[in-house]
Amino acid sequence: MKTMTAADAKNHFGKFLDMAQREPVVVSKNGRAIGVFMSMQDIEDTIWGERALKAHAEGYAGVEASEALMKRLLNAET
Repeated sequence: MKTMTAADAKNHFGKFLDMAQREPVVVSKNGRAIGVFMSMQDIEDTIWGERALKAHAEGYAGVEASEALMKRLLNAET
């Protein structure tokens, strides 16, 4: 993970954005980390990964099993 000072991030914002597209960038001020800047893709990957882990822990059946269940349920009603 790269680190950039708040002043450098401000003065070189384009470079800062480019760096964040490749990997998260820690922003520091007065020698202390104050935040992390991540690309939208990284955030989306993280959110989807967390949702997938939660679904798995809750017993999510998956696409094939869900389709088979729906077909069985629909056929049972006819």
